[in-house]
Amino acid sequence: MRHFRDFVHSIGFTLPPSLHFSSALLPDFHHVTKTYALDEESKGRLRDYMTHHTLYLDDFGHIDQGDFVLAFSFGDSDSTNQKLANVVDLVCHSNPKLDVCLQQEVAKHTNLSNATEISCQDYQTTFDVAQKAKLLGLGQRVVVVAQAWHAKRCIETCQSLGLDVVALRGVNHFPFDDPQPWVRNPINWVIKESHRELFSGVQVSQKYQLA
Repeated sequence: MRHFRDFVHSIGFTLPPSLHFSSALLPDFHHVTKTYALDEESKGRLRDYMTHHTLYLDDFGHIDQGDFVLAFSFGDSDSTNQKLANVVDLVCHSNPKLDVCLQQEVAKHTNLSNATEISCQDYQTTFDVAQKAKLLGLGQRVVVVAQAWHAKRCIETCQSLGLDVVALRGVNHFPFDDPQPWVRNPINWVIKESHRELFSGVQVSQKYQLA
C-alpha cells in the first residue's frame, strides 16, 4: 500500500486509524501513475471522505444470524468477482440453510443450486441490487459479501432500505485490468467515491485522468 500512503501524503492528509494497516498483510495494488490532476477542492473532498467515512477492511458479525446472503460484484472483469464467489462458496458451505442472492458478475463463478441471480442487461447500481434482493422477501437480516473498499456503500445502501446487516465478509482486491478505471486500485476508488455526488464513474475517470 506504499503508493496509497504516498498519495494521501501528497494531498496533505494523514491516514486515520481505520486505514493504518500493515503493508505485510495487504498486497501493493497495481498503479499506473503516481500523479493525479486534483485541484484544491478535489483534495478537500478526498480528505473529508477519508476522515468521516468508515472503510470496512475487516470482516465482522456472525453469519448464522443472517436470513440470507447478498453478494455485490466489483467491476466487470473476473478476478475480483471470482474471489467474491469463492467467499460466497465458503459462507454457504458452512451455513447451507441460508438463502443466497448474487449479482450476476459473481453468480457466474459459482455453482450454487439454491442461489438467486440478480441480473440485468443494463448497468446495475449498488442500490438496484440491494433493492431487488429486498423485494425477494427472504428476510431482514443480511450477510453482505463485498469488495472491502466497496463494502461501506453496500452496507449503507442495505441499511437505507431497512435491511439489518448482521455480518460482512469481504475481499480486499482490485481488478487492475478492469474496463472501469475507478475500480482498478484504491487511489482511483477513493477519488471516485469522494466525488460520486457530483459525477458518474465515467465522468470522474475522464476528469481526473484515472488509469
